[in-house]
Amino acid sequence: MIRNIKYFCIAAGILFCLSSCKLDEIEYNKGEESLSLTLNETSIELNIRYPNDDALIFSWTTGTNAGTNAAIDYLLQIDKKGNQFQNGISLELGKRIYTYNFTNEKFNDVLLGNFNVTPGDAAELEARIVALVASEKVSDQITEIVSFTVKSYQPVSKTLYMIGGATQGGWSLDQATEMTPIPNEAGGFSFIGDLLAGSLKFVTTTDDFLPSYNRDANASDKLIYRQNDSDPDEQFMFTNNGNYRITLNIIDLNIKIEELGDIILPRYDEMFFVGDFTGWSFVEMDKDPFNPFIFRYGAILNGGGDRDFKFGTESGNWSNMLHPTVPNAPISHTEAMFDDTGDYKWVLSPEQNDKAYKMEVDITEGNESLKMAEYTPYVTIYVIGSASPIGWSLDDRHQTEMSEDADEFTYSWEGPLVAGEIKFKCSDDSSWDSNETHPWYMASDFDLPIIVNSDMILTSNLQGAAGSDRKWIVQEAGNYKITIYQLTERIRFEKL
Repeated sequence: MIRNIKYFCIAAGILFCLSSCKLDEIEYNKGEESLSLTLNETSIELNIRYPNDDALIFSWTTGTNAGTNAAIDYLLQIDKKGNQFQNGISLELGKRIYTYNFTNEKFNDVLLGNFNVTPGDAAELEARIVALVASEKVSDQITEIVSFTVKSYQPVSKTLYMIGGATQGGWSLDQATEMTPIPNEAGGFSFIGDLLAGSLKFVTTTDDFLPSYNRDANASDKLIYRQNDSDPDEQFMFTNNGNYRITLNIIDLNIKIEELGDIILPRYDEMFFVGDFTGWSFVEMDKDPFNPFIFRYGAILNGGGDRDFKFGTESGNWSNMLHPTVPNAPISHTEAMFDDTGDYKWVLSPEQNDKAYKMEVDITEGNESLKMAEYTPYVTIYVIGSASPIGWSLDDRHQTEMSEDADEFTYSWEGPLVAGEIKFKCSDDSSWDSNETHPWYMASDFDLPIIVNSDMILTSNLQGAAGSDRKWIVQEAGNYKITIYQLTERIRFEKL
């Protein structure tokens, strides 16, 4: 019998008494349904182009607790065909979990890392579910074996660097220029910036010149994958210094190089909120992670009487202030300008004080503006994702609902997380829609690893490119406290 979970009760010696057991060992009668496992497909070819799409979807019935009201833990086991589940993987999934998905990338990692499958080869595998009931009166249950075949692929690098005389770092690996992954395009990378007259190629690491991606001598818009010193070492040549855009894909081996005109950058890298509310000290704003021309700030603005404010471009410097185009402007006045003519300011009336506001300052030349509005926080926030106890089940969202913490803008949740993805649903419904009616809190970048005990930037689904689905990545399982600071747009992960 398989039994690797220990059960503890509050009152020793009365394990049979339901009222004395831990709440997570209690579950209503599951009936007499037999335990069974299904898989969405039995012959699967993993797709390198869609690493985050689900490839394998395991689903199973509840099994039975024989009317004991004892909870059931589930174990998913996968091994090579004929191995009798002796050397495969075993995933402890917990309670009330009835489905488990593997993305293309995740299961390809399993094939190559756990089962030593040669990239491009297929593996014959078997899977089963084991149900462990928290009662000595009920035997463990095991499903019939499900057999299936999965074909792997050769993964490509998730990092890419430019190296060569055309780059600022020359041929030094330590100073190689990192390219930017293209969101939602596997193998895609881009670069926009200055290049020098000279040559370059692309490497996957700053530790070695191989492997590299070089110019195909027979086609200027194609790459070749160079693995050995004996392979051709053709490079991309640039005859002029200038601004360039490079877009490439190391799966398709396509490359496009464009020479650009002058790149327009923001005039200022920092912006500061200054006014009666700050005692006329300079409070730094947050640069928007998706638009370098936009700066954000959220706070409760306390004070009495009319309260003035404007925006600075350098801490302590009263020159080049951003202010409204008219004197004594209400916050509904959006037009702004960088101009030392006059000392115009925005004004909050006494009735508008002592409230929470969010501000968005745009310093795009010729379109400078302030968008400011009273802020109302979300009151229902749910922890969702493969890292959470409920996985991607919106029907079970109330099991991971966050609670109000220090104030109405701060919400927190404590509980177990496993390695996987996570984001936050901010509406009490079972819709996966992503819009103003169905808001989500997301990471500031795709597949962003959490940084424990650090305040990370919190963004919404309304920021960034339309349809973006940016998630945090939990890399280590454990018990965590997650705190969301809605007003200041921060999130904190603490491992307990």
